[in-house]
Amino acid sequence: MSALQPSALQLSAALQLSALAYVHGERRPIAELSDRLAPELLAPDTGLSWYRASEREIWQLAAAAGARTVEAAAEPPDLLVYVSENDHGSSDSLTHLVRELGLPATRYLRVSGHDCGNLGPALHLAGQALGSGEHHRVLLLMADRVLDGDRSQADTLSVVSDGAVACLVTAGEAGGEPGGGPGGEPAADGVRFAVHGVSTVTDAEAGAGAGAGGRILATVALAVAGTGEIARQCGRAVEDFDHLIFPNYRTVAQEFLCSAMGVPLDRLLIGPMAEYGHCFSADSLVSLAHCAERGGIRPGEHVLAFGDGPNSWSSLAVERLA
Repeated sequence: MSALQPSALQLSAALQLSALAYVHGERRPIAELSDRLAPELLAPDTGLSWYRASEREIWQLAAAAGARTVEAAAEPPDLLVYVSENDHGSSDSLTHLVRELGLPATRYLRVSGHDCGNLGPALHLAGQALGSGEHHRVLLLMADRVLDGDRSQADTLSVVSDGAVACLVTAGEAGGEPGGGPGGEPAADGVRFAVHGVSTVTDAEAGAGAGAGGRILATVALAVAGTGEIARQCGRAVEDFDHLIFPNYRTVAQEFLCSAMGVPLDRLLIGPMAEYGHCFSADSLVSLAHCAERGGIRPGEHVLAFGDGPNSWSSLAVERLA
């Protein structure tokens, strides 16, 4: 394997995430996919029960989540960062998004390339935009949908769902206190997180030409390197975080990664995978919002949340503020 290349966002000021909101497609039992999923994903001990399917365009899912964040924010965002791997009409989608959200003059950008690991690169970009002093409130939208009918994640890690998550990214206290958002699917409009570190580790040779076992070992190597980098940034050992949140992989995979990192299994916080399955790069923010609003993450607790792409591993270190 080639040397790992850590790429880390050094925060000049603490970032905050607020006004988190998420939407998903229609709730369906994974049993109806029994003829298309590997047996490992249908076993009773996977922790998986439902997946979500939507007929809406990907940008429409993003807009549905984003509208709730915009309504909850104290002031409108001045930059929109749209994250999607499967939206192949991104130019039109960005135009539709800013119009739908009532932000026609707001600048916008698109992030892709890391598949389900796009959260780290997107926060790198948002942090750089805020650090430039040119922007003060970034609306982060992450949305995706299965387009080819194949809902089995690579190496049978999970079942894939359609959905979106949105949040406001600000520097320090710039975001103010978000207010209440409209009704609908659960949101965490009053929840705020301080971001203490973001790390994305990449290796284009990781698992190249290997079978499933080799690819899993390559992912573990990336995960270990990534958590080492985020620990260095935060000055906190990985095992000292209160919770670890992985993407919505089946339970045995999450436990395996936790053990590989040398972290006690009681630090593993299982996100809402039974309810939502794996929703591309939106998983981490959805899990943070879902767990916080239900008391699984209390104010003052520190959390490591992860996302991974085909040859990358992103780590996000946050502290719940409210």
